[in-house]
Amino acid sequence: MIIDEYYSNIDKNNFYLGKISQVYESNSYVQVENLSLLANRKIHREVLTPNTINYLTVIENDCGLFVGEVYQSKIPNSDSVHDALKINSKEKIYPELGINIIGFQSNNAKGLELPGFRTVGIGDKVYLVNSKFISMYAQSLEVNDYYKKEIQDGKEEKIKQRKIKNFSKFSDLENQYFCVQPNTLFDRHLLSIGATNSGKSTSALAILNQMLVTGRKALVIDPTGEYKDTFRDEEMEKLTLGKNTAVDIGQISIPQWGLIFQTNDNTQGAILANAIESLRYQYKNNDKNEIYTKKNKKVSQVTYDMNSLNNEDIAFNVSLLPKQIKEESVKVNKERYIFDEFNFNSNSWLINKVKYVLKNTRLLDFFSDDKDFDLLKKTQNFLNNVNKGLYIDASLIGNSDGVGAMIVDLISNFVVDKKKKENKPFIIFIDEVHRYVKQGSDFMDDTGLTSIAREGRKKGIFLFLTTQSPKDVPNILLSQMGSLLVHRLTNIEEISIIGNYLDKKIVSQIKNLNRGEAILTSINLLQNVKLKFIKSGRIHHNETPVL
Repeated sequence: MIIDEYYSNIDKNNFYLGKISQVYESNSYVQVENLSLLANRKIHREVLTPNTINYLTVIENDCGLFVGEVYQSKIPNSDSVHDALKINSKEKIYPELGINIIGFQSNNAKGLELPGFRTVGIGDKVYLVNSKFISMYAQSLEVNDYYKKEIQDGKEEKIKQRKIKNFSKFSDLENQYFCVQPNTLFDRHLLSIGATNSGKSTSALAILNQMLVTGRKALVIDPTGEYKDTFRDEEMEKLTLGKNTAVDIGQISIPQWGLIFQTNDNTQGAILANAIESLRYQYKNNDKNEIYTKKNKKVSQVTYDMNSLNNEDIAFNVSLLPKQIKEESVKVNKERYIFDEFNFNSNSWLINKVKYVLKNTRLLDFFSDDKDFDLLKKTQNFLNNVNKGLYIDASLIGNSDGVGAMIVDLISNFVVDKKKKENKPFIIFIDEVHRYVKQGSDFMDDTGLTSIAREGRKKGIFLFLTTQSPKDVPNILLSQMGSLLVHRLTNIEEISIIGNYLDKKIVSQIKNLNRGEAILTSINLLQNVKLKFIKSGRIHHNETPVL
């Protein structure tokens, strides 16, 4: 029998619990033959604690072996049971265990697979798992095997993807490390969720560390500078926007200017676009230090001037934007533009917002036409480089949400457009992503981040995002995440949002997770796993000051 392979050095009857007594579509029940079988005990090096829940069992079936997880443990509530408890007559008490079937091993297989429509039968014997079976279970959690093509001895061969390991342990399996193929985590992107101080940084750096030390590539966008000392020079090319890296002003699209200045979804985006168009006309006609006056001009003349712009006329003087937006506060009167106070009042918020961003950030330092400092040129070098990653520190430009959102969108759009199949696959890591995506807006449909979430995996671009709350991540982005790493959450609304990703029986445990503990759920795993992350030892400047 296949089960004897796991209990070859010890009598399996020492691990026996009872027989399947009830079978349902979603779960099954085990009738334990007496209460003494649930007593804690140590057999050789095996420590058994069957009187609780959340431990594994193996069910012997004619078709093979089923793996089940105990989610409920109870004894009947009757007078006879109470009397037996009083006199410590455990052999007269028959507990019942509720079990979820999570995996199946056929008689000729080496590991586990999803059970599909197969399930246990009445009378099947149930045993506690031993360390040998646990080891096989830990190695069989992944649903898929991933292979890449390599040339060896002049021949093309398919090599199984090298796993990352030693970054976390199973919380409920003693001394078992969680080892996983990177594509199991990132094939449909990975989102790490958790309240402040729940251990998101610990888990993120633990995973990133293993990705880098095993030769994988990463692009890290850091609008706050928290990771400036995290990575070694040989691992990453380090860029600091506004210091050794800039971008041509014409590479910023109109929607990205809207991100910078946080325009609303009404008319502000259109007004900002008109102001930029007017300043581009001035720059083209060598009046780059003056605004374009619309007041008292004929509508036909303004239309003619704007139509003279072509795709190459993209430069303009950003510092003149507040004045130009004021000049856009006009209306048509008898074929001419006249100043309109109502439009001016409507535009006042946008004017003040633009002034605030220009005054309180070093946004203007971000722009330069020097090709040696060009951000997108260096991003292209990253795509072409086989091994070295790219770290982008945007903290000197300003860590406002709008500037950060623009940088994330600019880089995301570029890599999704320029990445070729021959370029080495990589992950994009963005911490606290909720700061850089616009909530409740149709604009999210067209962002670079959304494009990567939808199509990036086909090109070998995988997202690794973190956020404090799933409520702050747009549904269009959240729905594309195939793997979630859930740290401690306490808000009921936040937990309910991710409830569809998790087994209902595990949702209640999210509030009780310690720092560094998390539940990993993925479409690429047999079941949700509970992990305890191991610190990577890398520096991360996010320490909370002590009062």
